[in-house]
Amino acid sequence: MQFIYLDYSTTTPVAASVRESMLPFLSDFYGHPSSNHWYGRAAQEAIEDARSNVACLLGCHPAEIVFTSGGTESVNLGLLGVARAVTRNIPDFTPHFITSSLEHSCVRQCVQQLEREGWQVSYIGCDSEGVVRIDELEKTIRPNTRMISIIHANHRIGTIQPLEQIAELCRERDILLHSDAAQSVGKIECHVDRLGVDLLSFSGHKLYAPKGIGALYIRMGVPIEAILYGEGCEAGIRPGTANVPHIVGLGQAAKLAQAGLKNSFDHLSGLRDRFHLQLESMIGRPIRVHGLEAERVPGILSFEMPGVCAEEMQQRLPEICFGPSIARHGRTHGSVSNSTHSAIGLSMQQSSNTLLISLGWTTSEDELHRALHLIASAYEALSEV
Repeated sequence: MQFIYLDYSTTTPVAASVRESMLPFLSDFYGHPSSNHWYGRAAQEAIEDARSNVACLLGCHPAEIVFTSGGTESVNLGLLGVARAVTRNIPDFTPHFITSSLEHSCVRQCVQQLEREGWQVSYIGCDSEGVVRIDELEKTIRPNTRMISIIHANHRIGTIQPLEQIAELCRERDILLHSDAAQSVGKIECHVDRLGVDLLSFSGHKLYAPKGIGALYIRMGVPIEAILYGEGCEAGIRPGTANVPHIVGLGQAAKLAQAGLKNSFDHLSGLRDRFHLQLESMIGRPIRVHGLEAERVPGILSFEMPGVCAEEMQQRLPEICFGPSIARHGRTHGSVSNSTHSAIGLSMQQSSNTLLISLGWTTSEDELHRALHLIASAYEALSEV
């Protein structure tokens, strides 16, 4: 069976040049970066080169980049490490945290942990296109608000959040702003100074780097403390031996993304939009695309197949590797369990009818042509049942 991979927002293949850049550090250059000899210095130099590449992609100073084991650790460090640091040694003070209904479960669970540690937490909603409501955010800010975390691009529908406007509100009130940028780094411009964020986390495996590597941007001067303990590296913020091969791979992936940002944006946006229009034409019915009227990252397309269950569609099309669906994540007491679908107001039926595809650098016109015909045929068959 010849598979069609349409799940790039979940994970990407490791780019060929990324693999090649890693190989020497899996064989000949095996030194510990803290060792004071040639092998150690070679490893440390490779780490700093990678740090510079990541900093270039984000438009920041290399010293503001901390390497982690992935997006989840980056979010944990950026939220828990900073939240604990900013409230350390402040007696009789209850801090307030704001986040949105569009966040990845990693952010939600970190925020729940902060609640257990005594923080007050508020969740703001979004409009039907999946964009947070700035007016609601402004009304939610309190005198004791210390941190806000808003996702940059949503992982289920691809909508981009107005971080620049949110950052302006934060600056006026001396509030720290974190953003989960796992779905935006390498897909759209993510210059941290233009976005106005204080903290930005992302993962390598969504950027054509290997799994098990990520990074956290920490604006100079932002207080942070370790959340793991041991012999420190990464400026003492993160313990443990640095994963040199994966760090090198992430650096190379950042370099590739920087070089191809404009071309990949145009290419993937074009593929996504043509797929939508051609599928509508082939099935002869309008398709609701989630976030259609909002600014979206290229490549992510979440859409409803009218009158057809997405789970049944996926079962009929094992050759197409779709993105996560409500079927895979389960249902909760007859309600929508997908938090993004719930946030934008989808009913249980609408959520059940939703398919998610995401395209990547290696997606071809031929693959999409095949996928279109397979989906249209399956839709016709299921509509007759």
